[in-house]
Parts: sequence; structure tokens; C-alpha cells
Amino acid sequence: MSVNQLGPSGENLRVLVAEDDPVSRHRLHAALSSWGYAVTSVVDGEEALREIGRQEPPHLAILDWSMPKIDGLQVCRAVRDTIQGQYLYMILLTSHDRDDDVLEGFDAGADDYITKPFDTRQLKVRVRSGARIVQLQQQLITAREQLREKAMHDPLTGLLTRGAFFEICDGEISRALRKAQPLSLMMADLDHFKSINDKYGHLAGDDVLREAARRLKATFRRGDSVGRYGGEEFVALAPGCVMEDALRLAERFRQSISREPFETCAGKIDVTTSVGVAVIPNVDASWPLLKAADDALYRAKAAGRNTVAYAA
Repeated sequence: MSVNQLGPSGENLRVLVAEDDPVSRHRLHAALSSWGYAVTSVVDGEEALREIGRQEPPHLAILDWSMPKIDGLQVCRAVRDTIQGQYLYMILLTSHDRDDDVLEGFDAGADDYITKPFDTRQLKVRVRSGARIVQLQQQLITAREQLREKAMHDPLTGLLTRGAFFEICDGEISRALRKAQPLSLMMADLDHFKSINDKYGHLAGDDVLREAARRLKATFRRGDSVGRYGGEEFVALAPGCVMEDALRLAERFRQSISREPFETCAGKIDVTTSVGVAVIPNVDASWPLLKAADDALYRAKAAGRNTVAYAA
């Protein structure tokens, strides 16, 4: 479990108390700590915003409405207007209990409120309710990220899908332009792959694709992006690589494919690959890089396959 995740019963909940009255602040801190929560107490809204902006922010905040410097309403508005990422559940602690005051608090972004002087049992119920909502929100974020991760990766090879690869490629191109760094793109095509499917069957062909993907990932660096372009074609993006380095990576991949037969459900199969490499300085879009690598790949095939060619 990560430090930001809540346990099934709300354990690991980080609670921020922002209250300028020392007696009330002590009561809140003592009660919340006795229930097993990790509590941080501050005396005004300015300190509260600093705590909320930390790398590991609170999951839940109890904010006094009336505080010096920045009051609870202003904290709520600032959080909802500017804070991204993990949702912060906010409870206003207030002596204002008119309907208009309550609506103003909710409009500012508060999730709940407790009137002063507060009842400890009521506080416990409200905090537990907030913890459940935070936990549900975390579960939704986790599920969304899992779906996104699944959508970005090819189910057969585990490599980036074509769309995900070029989404990353666009970002790397922008970064390379800003930093005036080289960027290389490699395209590889497994030689005579159709004949492998025809001779050994598609299940064996799938084994070949999976193993080729594994060898591709093993060849390139952690910061590089590798994807399945389609069928038996693969792509790899290597930021910071000049042509000499890119050719070395491409040749290493070519050798990794041809050096040892592939273990498949139909037995061992010899496989080779053709590779095209492109490095274009100051490129501002993915298509010129892709076309140059594709042209180089065509030349590698025309030269007899099982070789590496580069874009002139």
C-alpha cells in the first residue's frame, strides 16, 4: 500500500486541523489522534495552505471558518480553484449555522460542516464519513489509471500501442526542441513473418511477437519508449541519441533477434529483422521522423533484410 492510500477502515488517514483557538485546537488534535489518525495542527489559513501544498498532503482538513490571515472559506476556495490531483475532503468548523451561512460554506467548496462548540461523537461520525468518501475517490482514481494503462499497452506484447507511442513521441519532440537535444526513431520489421504464421501457425507467430517485444525492451534504455506499430512492426524512440548511438542500439536489437532461435509452441524458429533508423535535428512533428525511419527500413529490406539502414 502506498503512503497516500487509505486502508480498508480508513487507516493512514492524514488529517489537517486549522484552528486559531488553542483550546479547540487541542481538543480536535487529541480526539483525532486517539482515533488513530495522523494529525497536523496549524493556527491559521496561511499555514493550512502550506500543509495542503506539500508532497504528501492531508486527506481531510478541518478548517475553522474564522481564522487570522486567511479564513476557512478562503482556504476552501483556494483548494478547489488551484489544487490538482488527490481530492481533499474539507469540513468547516463554524459558529455560523444559518442556512445562508451553510450554503456559503458549501459554495466555497466545503464538503461538510460542524458547529461550535462541537460534539466529539458528531466529529467522529463526520470524519469517518469523510474518510469513506476519500477512500472511494482513491479507488475510482486507481481504477481509471488501470484502465488508462491497459488502453496504452498492446495486449499481446505489452508494448505501447501505436496511439500511445505517438502521444509520447509528441511530448518528447517538444522536449527535444526546448533542450536542443537529438531524438532518434527506430522502426523494425520481422523478416518474412507471414511465412512463419503460414508454416507454424498463428499461435507460434504470437510467441514470436511476444519474444521479439521482450528482446526489444531489453535492448533499449529505461527512459526510451518502445511500441508495436502494427502487425510485426515495432518502433522505438530514444531521446538524446545521436545517429551513432541510435545505430548501435538498432544493431544490438537486430543481433538479439538473429542470435538465438525463438522458443515457440511449435518448437524453435529462426527469426531475423530489418531495421530503419532516423535522427532529424530540430524536428517539430512526429511524421517527418516516422517517414525517414520508414524509408530507411525500406532500404534495409531492399538490401536483403536482416540489416540496419539509416535515413540519409
